[in-house]
Amino acid sequence: MSPIKGSKLSISHIFSRPILAGIFSFVFLFLLGCFLLYQRYQIIRESEEREMVGVMDQVEKNLNNSLKDSYSVALSMGLLIDDKGNIKDFDQNAPQLLEQYPVIDVVQMDPGGVIQEVYPLKGNEAVIGYDILKDPKTQKEAYKAIDAKKMYFAGPIDLKQGGTAVVGRLPVFKDNRFWGFSAVIIKLESLIEQAGLKELARDKYLFQFSKIDAITNKERFFIENHLDRDYNVVETIILPDGDWKFYIALKNPKETFYELIPLTFFILLIAAWLSWMVILLFKQPARLQKLVDEQAGELINSELKFRTIFNQAAIGMVRVETPTGKFLETNQRFRELCGYEEEELKNMNFRDLTDPVEVDKNVALMNNLLNGEIREYSLEKKLIQKNGNILWIKLSASPLWKEGFSGNTHIAIIEDITERVLAEDELMRKEKRYRALVENGAEVVTIFSKEGWTLYSSPSGEKLSGYSEAEFKAINLSTLIHPEDSKIFQKQLQFAIQNPKQPVLGDPVRLINKAGEWRWAEYTITNLLEDPNINGIVGNFRDISEKKQAEIHLNSTYQTVMEQNRRLLNFSYIVSHNLRSHSSNIQAILSLYNTSDVEEEKLNYIELLSKVGNALNHTLDDLNEVVSINTNLDLNIEPLQINAFIDKTIDLLQMQIIKKGAIIKRDIPDDMIVKFNAAYLESVFLNFLTNALRYREPVRKLEVSITGYKENGSWVLEIADNGIGIDLKRHRDKVFGLYKTFTQIPNSRGVGLFITRNQIEAMGGSVGVESEVGVGTVFKINFK
Repeated sequence: MSPIKGSKLSISHIFSRPILAGIFSFVFLFLLGCFLLYQRYQIIRESEEREMVGVMDQVEKNLNNSLKDSYSVALSMGLLIDDKGNIKDFDQNAPQLLEQYPVIDVVQMDPGGVIQEVYPLKGNEAVIGYDILKDPKTQKEAYKAIDAKKMYFAGPIDLKQGGTAVVGRLPVFKDNRFWGFSAVIIKLESLIEQAGLKELARDKYLFQFSKIDAITNKERFFIENHLDRDYNVVETIILPDGDWKFYIALKNPKETFYELIPLTFFILLIAAWLSWMVILLFKQPARLQKLVDEQAGELINSELKFRTIFNQAAIGMVRVETPTGKFLETNQRFRELCGYEEEELKNMNFRDLTDPVEVDKNVALMNNLLNGEIREYSLEKKLIQKNGNILWIKLSASPLWKEGFSGNTHIAIIEDITERVLAEDELMRKEKRYRALVENGAEVVTIFSKEGWTLYSSPSGEKLSGYSEAEFKAINLSTLIHPEDSKIFQKQLQFAIQNPKQPVLGDPVRLINKAGEWRWAEYTITNLLEDPNINGIVGNFRDISEKKQAEIHLNSTYQTVMEQNRRLLNFSYIVSHNLRSHSSNIQAILSLYNTSDVEEEKLNYIELLSKVGNALNHTLDDLNEVVSINTNLDLNIEPLQINAFIDKTIDLLQMQIIKKGAIIKRDIPDDMIVKFNAAYLESVFLNFLTNALRYREPVRKLEVSITGYKENGSWVLEIADNGIGIDLKRHRDKVFGLYKTFTQIPNSRGVGLFITRNQIEAMGGSVGVESEVGVGTVFKINFK
């Protein structure tokens, strides 16, 4: 028997015995686990060593920074020595240096090696006068600094003033002669803290700090622990500036070993479990054969069930050759959908039933399926029937091979969705029509929350307001409504909230657009908060600004006409009375004239008739001016500066003012500008000032005060005089009447104030009077 053949028989012998195979497996797996465990142990140790190297690098960096700070302080102290060797301003500079470099505890100046200056002095008085070059404990390291001509750190040493510290001495030379030392002292605890040993050690590491004792030449350790005796030191650093050594070691060096013990037991359990699995596996062939026979029977049953479902399914099913798209097998429902017989379909592929526009998309998905990029796909497409009609179908395809394997056939399921597609098309057409109506209609459709925040605004909203839909969503509707209209809008909104789905027609409101203009709008709001498709309040707004302006203009015109009618009615009473009075006088004179036979009397009657005629003419002129004021609707109204017209009026009456010795005082702001008719304003001021001059009090100097100010946002002008005054208790209602006079002064006709009031009221203003006999009169004009 050859060795190869014998080897095959041995392996076969092993595999025929499950327990023996399990033992071999257990030994192999356990040894493999131990090897991996050892590798894990080595990796952990290497990681710990790298971590300790990193920690020591940080310690070295911290210490070097402290030593550099010490050097900077010593050098700064050395610069305090002048050319004569004297120390200047030590007490002023030392505190600043200690404040700037907190790692330094004490600074010294040691001329000739004798400590002369110390800061802080408190607690360090014992070292003043101490000669470090004569003390055997310090002289060796002091001379080491002198010989090296650079800073050297002695210690840690026991200080004369108490405590243990490191002393850094910088030798100072003047004219190449040794002057002394500039020294710094760092307490041992400060040095350890600055090195960061406590923070870096945590609970994982131990540190040690040592130096060769200058007297005993033995290594001296300064941190109280057992690292110098019981631990395997992994890493050390040496700092030559002080001949120091820093050690680091794991606090628990056996911790890694202990951590691996549970893993060892776990490997043992895994090896045992896998060995048991091997034993069970080698017992499986007989069981597998039995299982294969059972599954073969089930497979035959599954095939029969599949055939039954395939042929009798209510949806179309096709088995397709994936690379070519050829129909391999079709069911009855699919044949009904496309109108072809089974034999016809066997000579066709999917391209024959597909719209040419959709072929490439279908081919791409089939290729992705064949290449394993996807496991299934579905798409909606058109199916061309045998009679040329088009059906809409949903096609879902799945491969007939398992994932990770290759194959060349897939099953396709076809569902007729023609009715659904047609319904969706109809719905889309309706939606487009509705959207066109909403977007191009005169009404703005909005959906907003009950708090007033806009959720949706139709595009026509931008035409009305100037705000885009995105800007609308950042604006609360209540901020767009005029304050005077807000209350009624909120009332109608609350009514709509309390009455879901009931349209509420609101009163017109004013809305401010982006340009800052107020636009009138009428609206209807409907609460559809409970409708899940809307979930808000629907508002339909229509711009009625032009309509509203026409309505306001119509109302204004109506009010104007009514006011004119009222004035003309009053005027007709006045005309009737005055003309009747003149006509009665004329009739009486003519009657006397006709009955008189004396020529002289007739001449007197003719003279009286002439006077009555002149009076009638004056009356007609006055009445004509009043009619002109009340019927003139097309007056030119413009902004007029009050001061300018007062100046003009004073200039016109300048001779009368001088003649009567009147004093005119005025306090009118330069920005007092009113909208008025220029001729009317000149007439108003002329009448008031003329009356003031005419009805002055002879016994005192006439003073006229003209004052302008704002009241409730409108301009007011007061014209006050110290004239004879008017008895308002008797004549208040007659002051502004036509032909109403209250004095015996000649040429008083009672026309001026009547015309003045009509001119002011025609401009939308008003006039009032306050007066007292013997004191004076104040006329108050309120401009529109």
